[in-house]
Amino acid sequence: MKTVVFPAFILLLLLGNCFGAYKLFTAKEDFLSKFPKLTEEAYGLIRYLPLVNIIALAGVLFWQKWGVYLAVACAILIIVCDILFGIYYHLFIAVPSTIFLIYLIARYWNFFE
Repeated sequence: MKTVVFPAFILLLLLGNCFGAYKLFTAKEDFLSKFPKLTEEAYGLIRYLPLVNIIALAGVLFWQKWGVYLAVACAILIIVCDILFGIYYHLFIAVPSTIFLIYLIARYWNFFE
């Protein structure tokens, strides 16, 4: 039986990624000044991660296996980038949400097509 927690959590992640994409596309100087390890080239790539994650989460929301693989890959990539570039405050959100997402995916794996 499907639950309301799963889509509600995915919608919450979608909102968070929309906000992240907005901030990454509008506050370039803020990010580059706050995080000195973050180069302009890396920033150019990192700012597209929330957009890819939005696509992945839409796939998860519609119970598609490709969305699962892409969402988990994006989550791991985001955590690695946070560690590499010293964006430690984001780890307090990224790590628990990734663990909970993987838990929910494992629990409802039979519903994915």
